[in-house]
Amino acid sequence: MTEWRALTGSDVVDLAVRLRSLDWSWLLADVPALAADFGWAIGPTYRYSVSVGTELGPNTGSVSGRSETADEIGIRVTDFADDDAESRTRVRDAFADMASTITTVLGPPTQRIPGEDAEIRWAGAETTVRLRLFTSNVSLYLCTNNALDLEDQVTAMDEQGLL
Repeated sequence: MTEWRALTGSDVVDLAVRLRSLDWSWLLADVPALAADFGWAIGPTYRYSVSVGTELGPNTGSVSGRSETADEIGIRVTDFADDDAESRTRVRDAFADMASTITTVLGPPTQRIPGEDAEIRWAGAETTVRLRLFTSNVSLYLCTNNALDLEDQVTAMDEQGLL
């Protein structure tokens, strides 16, 4: 088994609070300044996204969007886990612990989405903080509410078999 790492509770809370209070241009061209402010390293840059490296390593986050405008910042807050039952339990436990810790600061979630790929949201006026559980990792996001609304609409259509 490889060594598995996760941000500490205080580091996750600090990141969630900083993301929640973020006031920036949401222009992809401004990602280098954003990354510098957060202490992230710039990784590969693509047409609609910029990868960033965090304390968990290179390419552990991204800022993505459409055209010149970003609509999502995503940061992996755990390493990828091995593909075994013990590791998957570790990831689920980290998600639960992080959700509880973030809730103590941001308040009760505005939405909980259960399931194998669970998600907890703390909506604000313009943006939403999202903690997402995946099979092998946990990630923290800040999304514009407009982009999140579109994503939710696509998900609903997919669930109805319309896509």
